Amino acid sequence: MVETSIHPRQSDPSNPTASRSRTSHNPPLHQTFQPVSEAEPRLKWYTRLDQGRPKHARKDLRAFVSVWIYLTLLTAVAHIYRVEGRAFEIVLWTTLAALPVYELVPFRLKKPTLSLAAIIGMACIYGRDTAICVLGFTTAIVALARTSRLAWEIRAGTLAAIAVSLAFIKSYGGLGDLPPTFWPVAGTMLMFRLMLYMYELKHAKTKETLTDAASYFLILPNWCFLHFPVVDYRTLQRGFFSKDIVETRRRGLHMMFVGTTHLLAYRLVYHELLIRPQDVRGLATLGSYLACNYLLYLRVSGQFHIACGVLHLFGHHMPDTHNKYLLAHSFTDYWRRINIYWKDFMVKTVFNPVFFRLRKRPQNVALAGATVAVFVATWALHAWQSFWLRGHWGFSVTDAMFWGILGGMVLVNVQLDARRKPTAKVATTGVIAQARYVASICGMILSITLLWSLWSSPSVVDWFSMMRRGLSGW
Repeated sequence: MVETSIHPRQSDPSNPTASRSRTSHNPPLHQTFQPVSEAEPRLKWYTRLDQGRPKHARKDLRAFVSVWIYLTLLTAVAHIYRVEGRAFEIVLWTTLAALPVYELVPFRLKKPTLSLAAIIGMACIYGRDTAICVLGFTTAIVALARTSRLAWEIRAGTLAAIAVSLAFIKSYGGLGDLPPTFWPVAGTMLMFRLMLYMYELKHAKTKETLTDAASYFLILPNWCFLHFPVVDYRTLQRGFFSKDIVETRRRGLHMMFVGTTHLLAYRLVYHELLIRPQDVRGLATLGSYLACNYLLYLRVSGQFHIACGVLHLFGHHMPDTHNKYLLAHSFTDYWRRINIYWKDFMVKTVFNPVFFRLRKRPQNVALAGATVAVFVATWALHAWQSFWLRGHWGFSVTDAMFWGILGGMVLVNVQLDARRKPTAKVATTGVIAQARYVASICGMILSITLLWSLWSSPSVVDWFSMMRRGLSGW
């Protein structure tokens, strides 16, 4: 588009005729003003594709360079200390290479650029054959989920039948021609995110775009952390450049730093401090084992922090994955603080639907039914996750006891919280109130470490045997 501006026509002061003419009458506007042409932009295609760029997506070269240098230092730390191995380093190097390109491309091409970087990272980590098979299978599944020719119920039922059939085939060693890494990679992409995507397709008022679907299933850090947080589709889309990119990237780097410290602390605990259950002799060794065994969860929290931190670098402002779970003072508080993405997943897909179906019943019945449904689903879905990622089902007596006891305690807390009057204020100041608060945190740590040791024991008999050896020091 040619932009024009106007300016007064320059007059010659040496010409008296022009001066008298100008004072005797007002000349027409076309004689007083003339257009001045400006050069057309050379990259019209870039301007067109960059339309719709939000104010939060501003370009700041100085801030970007500082972020890139900081990420380079984190990559060097990961390389020197061999944090999480080869796949993690490839993801970090891919992120370093993709960030400058991502910064320069027009706004409308940012999500496709990130999806392309995820495909390249997958191929570098798992090989070309696995990448082709996973992409082909995922494309077919997403196409089936998105088709408008079938009702949502038929599509959901078909996808569930396909999942069950593939699980049956995999259990008996079928489809042996597929690369061995096909199953865990396809599983980590689809086993939970497909559920949330189908949920959004059912409730969305407008049709979801293919670009958004690709950016949801092709997440770059997913390839180094197959045990990945259950990222919500709507949260991911709403968080895209929802806040200033400089602040978002700084928050992401902070999350990656915290995640790296968690992973380094995990290595210290696992290689230097953790003892075997068979070596528990007396109260001191029992306490050491219970604490170190529970702190192995630092690997999960570290991976989740780094994964969401990488998403922040590309403009996705995401909520925290954990919230100081070691400071939980009750079972419901613990459930809200640890693995927040899983809690939100269960609330969205299980708790709310069950609660609203039971809303005509008394409130305590509705809350009890929804809470029980959440923990039954959590138990079953963790086994489903174990099957796709590790190749075996996670069903066991200790596993069922862990989720049953934890769910029962959360259920009790939920009922007590519901009966508490909304106007009642809990004392949080004073020596006695603070002492109670500290005691509740210590009680939660003791309870969770005991439950965690039960969960990780091969059998109930082995757990009781370990506890008997540990308590014999009394």
